[in-house]
Amino acid sequence: MDLLQIIKLVSIPGWVKYLSLAIISACIALAVYAIFGGAHLAEGSVLQAGMGLLGILLPLAIAIIFLSFYEAGVSPLKKATEKILMELIPGTLSHIQAADGKEGRAQVAPMYIPEHRCRYLIKLPDDKLMRLEVELNVKKVSIIFYFCPDMPLGLPDIRKNMGHTLDGAEKEKYEINAVLFHKAWDGVDYHCLALYKMLPSDFLWNSAEKLYFAQDLQVMLNSALREAGDLLALGEK
Repeated sequence: MDLLQIIKLVSIPGWVKYLSLAIISACIALAVYAIFGGAHLAEGSVLQAGMGLLGILLPLAIAIIFLSFYEAGVSPLKKATEKILMELIPGTLSHIQAADGKEGRAQVAPMYIPEHRCRYLIKLPDDKLMRLEVELNVKKVSIIFYFCPDMPLGLPDIRKNMGHTLDGAEKEKYEINAVLFHKAWDGVDYHCLALYKMLPSDFLWNSAEKLYFAQDLQVMLNSALREAGDLLALGEK
């Protein structure tokens, strides 16, 4: 873990921040007074000492101010997670295409379940609905597909209908749950399939990794709809 990652995870108590700001402010004020405080001070060794002190304190002051107003610890991790789930993913998934190729933007309604889960009700351009859930645990993600509840399904059926999609997911290092399970959504019991993947350790801070994940998820869903649209995209309920 590099120094920047350590700084991001360090939590500095508020009183330490304020005390550091007070001390550094007093020292800078003293140095400025030594330089500009009058003819009796602005001469000889006093002037040199003041300028030297100011030269040392300015970079230190910038660092202390940065750390004082920089959010670190668990809180920014939670905020970064929520931003990915509530902003990046819905914005990217709005470009999902309907299985019939009908053009238009999908309408994505995110339902955040604190602190690391989000459900997405996706209304496709053909007015069918797709349900998806994402669980993001700092450096591990789970993608949960919701399938039609009105027909008996097993993993062999999903493999048969979504073979290319699941093969592509495995190439992207997703692990596919060995069995289907059931989850309720608005009182309806759906067949569900979970895909798991470990993410880079700096995922929450790496913009390129976050964008790649969201775009790759969009590609996965487009593929799934082309292969198994009738199982994933349902009429209004």
